[in-house]
Amino acid sequence: MANLTDRRLEMQLTSGIWTDFGPDVLGVLHGHYGLDEARPDAAIASTGELTLDLDNSAQNSGATLGYYSPNHANVRSGWTYGIAAQWVLSDQASQSITSITLSGTTATATKVAHGYSTNDYVTITGANQTEYNGTRKITAPDADTFTFTVNSGATTPATGTLVARKSYPRFRGKVASIDARPGQYRDRRVHVVVTDPMDDLLSAKVRELTIAIDQNENTLIGNVLDALPADARPPARSLDAGIDTYPYAFDNVGGGIIAGTLLHDIVLSGVGLLFSKGDGTVTYKTRRARAIATSSLTLSNDMIDLSVPATLENVFNRVRSTIHPKTIDAAATTVLWSQSGENAARPSIAPGASITVWGNYRDPDVENRLIGGTATVTPAQTTDYTANTAQDGTGTDRTSSLTVTATAFASAVKFVLTNDHASDTIYVTKLQLRGKGVYDNGPRTFEAYTAKTYGDRPVDVDLPYQDDAGIGQDIASYLRDQFDGLEDQTESVEFIANRSATFLAAALLREPADVIALTET
Repeated sequence: MANLTDRRLEMQLTSGIWTDFGPDVLGVLHGHYGLDEARPDAAIASTGELTLDLDNSAQNSGATLGYYSPNHANVRSGWTYGIAAQWVLSDQASQSITSITLSGTTATATKVAHGYSTNDYVTITGANQTEYNGTRKITAPDADTFTFTVNSGATTPATGTLVARKSYPRFRGKVASIDARPGQYRDRRVHVVVTDPMDDLLSAKVRELTIAIDQNENTLIGNVLDALPADARPPARSLDAGIDTYPYAFDNVGGGIIAGTLLHDIVLSGVGLLFSKGDGTVTYKTRRARAIATSSLTLSNDMIDLSVPATLENVFNRVRSTIHPKTIDAAATTVLWSQSGENAARPSIAPGASITVWGNYRDPDVENRLIGGTATVTPAQTTDYTANTAQDGTGTDRTSSLTVTATAFASAVKFVLTNDHASDTIYVTKLQLRGKGVYDNGPRTFEAYTAKTYGDRPVDVDLPYQDDAGIGQDIASYLRDQFDGLEDQTESVEFIANRSATFLAAALLREPADVIALTET
């Protein structure tokens, strides 16, 4: 019989410092993450959630009523929305650490024959300096020392009874919901929901992306993650090297798009998977990596429950895949964006002031059609912009007093306009950006079909950035082979983790996209 020896809920009340919340957790924790279902158009995971209750009575670790109510006078210092949280499990015994010293932000722990490897997670407890405590990924340069990152400025060396244990983060995210239940006659619990990094990806918008030319999937995914606000980026990423090259990407960003929508377009175009692992690492797996993956666990008549589909809901014997070859203007003379000639669209700028104007690229021949753009031209006086002291352009020409800085992105432009005149308010009477338009002019659809006794069950899969006809046909056949029957579909499997060391390791190590072999007589 294998057993867990430690379970910890850690949160960062102070950035970079993990605090153990275990003493105040009431009842059990419930967590889930990964993809909700297997479908031909499934590409990225949904938001994962960890739910728990904290003791808000005077019997908690702070002996303080209202300790976990965000708006209470007695609220615990640092307790608020958005702080980092992780749920950590361990199946190994702890061991004493000889010493921990600090240089900059690198802590070095010494323990002869510690048994850890680089990229293991280790939980440190017992340090009087809280900066050292908590669970972190380590580097092990040799058999007797390992290092990890902490906040700078901690006292060195660490003091206290230093203890280490190899651990396994099973959920990493941010506090998204705090439901403090009021009333002196109620149970004085606070219900907390922690969401994994997918929540940020599925809610934050990106806009400032330049057109991507001849890039593969992992580069594009990295570009989107880098374009997120710093506090919305995942704590780590692991992206398979891409196997497809997309001639043009991000031409559909426009005035801003949810990062998850854009990531879905990238990943689905290559029929890969994007998800967050238990330690918060956003991970991309290509279709090739998934196809050649070997089994990480075999369950053969030793699971306690197995659920398989009973309907044809996710069965498809006719798959249509659509690719999108792009066309591009031959010369950088197309007006990608221009302001309306109406007076209301001619902004005024006070003397010495600056304003910012955004514009989405549009097809000059089809006004309501958004396009991408590349090879943009630096705006030139008179040709691309003019200014006047009168809104209708009948006053004094002040074009020479207008400074225009244009930052061109994949499908939008950002203008910073400055009035350099000492006394006159000026009106921008003309403003435009020229370049090469990128157009989605000729989508092409490919089909793969196998006759089945259950009839015709079609599904359409759009591959927004894919332009290779051969890959388009191969993807249709690949998805049809995966989804034209129930034989290889499983909804869920349940096993007792502490039944054996193998099962316990599976519960601690398995992640979305891992392969599990199942036999059920």
